[in-house]
Amino acid sequence: MQTFLPYADFNESAKCLDYKRLGKQRVEAYQVYRVISGARTTGGWINHPVIEMWTGFCDALADYHNIMIREWIRRGYVNNMNYINVANSYDLPNFIGCQDFHDSHRSNLLKKDYDFYSRYNWEVPDSLHYLWPGKQL
Repeated sequence: MQTFLPYADFNESAKCLDYKRLGKQRVEAYQVYRVISGARTTGGWINHPVIEMWTGFCDALADYHNIMIREWIRRGYVNNMNYINVANSYDLPNFIGCQDFHDSHRSNLLKKDYDFYSRYNWEVPDSLHYLWPGKQL
């Protein structure tokens, strides 16, 4: 369970993700959204750190989800997920723009698929652990 943010910008993050990660982001963002919006109150991952990370930022996560869908469609893939309504303006979580946070996501993407992600020339090792806001930021 993860919402990958190698960049502070949701669009830039979506554009850099490989097929596998991008496809999963649509689903995982939706699953997290259902928990933090109160639509789902049970489940094995309800206590996952990603839930705490996004709690209080439903609209930001909804926008992230929608951007992942738009990028999925832009690449020519068939989408079977619905968009989530988003407020015209919303607050971003404090981890957006935190370089250590974004570096941890870059590192883990490199670890998952070095051949694909090395094209971005990120100056991070592929050995960093995820930073989970609310616990470490």
